[in-house]
Amino acid sequence: MLGQHPIFVAGMPRAGSMWTYNVVRSLILLGGQRPVPDKVPPDEKQVIQEALSKPAGQGGVYCIKTHYAIPVDRNDIKIICNIRDIRDATLSFMRFMRCPFAVALDSARESMKITDYYLGSGRLTVLPVDYDDVVGASSSVVARIADFIGVQPTRKEIESIVAQHSRERMAERLRKMNAVTLGASGEIQNQPDSGAYTTIRNMDGSYRVYDYETGFQSNHITSSRAGEWRQVFSDEQQRLLNELLGDWLQRYGFDV
Repeated sequence: MLGQHPIFVAGMPRAGSMWTYNVVRSLILLGGQRPVPDKVPPDEKQVIQEALSKPAGQGGVYCIKTHYAIPVDRNDIKIICNIRDIRDATLSFMRFMRCPFAVALDSARESMKITDYYLGSGRLTVLPVDYDDVVGASSSVVARIADFIGVQPTRKEIESIVAQHSRERMAERLRKMNAVTLGASGEIQNQPDSGAYTTIRNMDGSYRVYDYETGFQSNHITSSRAGEWRQVFSDEQQRLLNELLGDWLQRYGFDV
C-alpha cells in the first residue's frame, strides 16, 4: 500500500530518471494521493531537506528527482536509481549541456560514484531501473516501480501510464518548448502561460526551456540508439572512456 514515505528518483544523469520521475508522480495519483511539490523545482535542494525532515501533509507524498546523494540508511524513504551505459550517458550529457568532452568526462566520474553509492548498498529501499528497460520494456518497468512504492495498478492502468509518458508524447511537449522564443539574456518572450516555463543557462552560454509541470527541458532527447558513442567519439576519446569506465561497466554487466 502506498504510504507517505518520501520517494526519490536519484542516481546518474541522462539515464531516464525524468521519465521515471513522471511515472512515479502518475502512480502516486493513481494511489489516491498527490505528489509533492505540485510543480517541479529546477533546484530541488530545499525540498529535499523538507522531505527528509517533515511529513508532506494530508494526502501528500514527497516525490523528488535529484542527482544529489540521498541517505541510504533510512528505512522511511524509497529511492529509485536509474542506470545506463555511461558512455551513452556521456554523449547525451555533452549534447544536453552543450559542454566539451572533458567536462562530460568529469560527469562520468561522478556518475560512477553516485551509482555505486546507491546500488552498492544492497538495500531493499533502493530499486535499480535500467535505461534499456525504460526504452524497450516500459510496461514491466512501470509495474516494478508500482510494486516498489506500494501501488497496485491494473494492466490497463499500466498501459495508460506508458502511453501518457511515451517518447511520442514527450517529443510533442518538447516541440512546444522549442517554439518558445528567448531573448539574448534567456528571457521568455512569447510564453502564453507566464507560470509554465522558465529557462536554464547551458554551459556554452545559450539557454534551454524548463517545464515546471514535468521537469523536462528543451533538447531533452539527445540520442536515438544505444552505442551511438562509438560513431561520435574519436578513437582517443573512446580509449579514455573505456580506460576510466572499464571496471564499472563490467561490474554492472555492460559490454566493454
